[in-house]
Amino acid sequence: MKRFLYYTLIVLLAFLLQNNVFATSSLIDATPNLLLIVTFSFGFIRGKKEGMLLGFFCGLLMDMGYGEILGYYALVYLCIGYVTGTIGQLFYVEFLNMPLLLCILSDFLYNLYIYFFGFMVHGRMQLSAYIAQIILPEIVYTAVLTLALYPLFLKLNERLGDLEKRSAKRFV
Repeated sequence: MKRFLYYTLIVLLAFLLQNNVFATSSLIDATPNLLLIVTFSFGFIRGKKEGMLLGFFCGLLMDMGYGEILGYYALVYLCIGYVTGTIGQLFYVEFLNMPLLLCILSDFLYNLYIYFFGFMVHGRMQLSAYIAQIILPEIVYTAVLTLALYPLFLKLNERLGDLEKRSAKRFV
């Protein structure tokens, strides 16, 4: 139950920060994708089930806030949670190299999804301009924040695991 509450708090906080604080910041034109960081981090750390679940709810929040079609963002976040959860079973979660690579790859694929199904369908074909003005700045910003947030999420997961072990011992 505590894990669910922490996940809910993290997802809501990430959504609010991403769409209110960072979106209105005049420091840089790009906005980091904090919900993507939450999705692939916990997918990589906890596995594909939790990655998919968190991804779905992160995407659902985006759908309710910005989507025209319910499920548009939920689908891409769910897929990212699944893939990173599957990859997380193959690598050590303590090293920062793989999560950073997953961040870059996930953000690039996420933005390509948005481009192809959001812009190209409507006849906007300037992919090179979209990459230069939107995708690359967002990837850099998101990767920098991943370096700070992923270790925090890893420590939070360890603490929650310790709390779950202690409460399980109490009931046995």
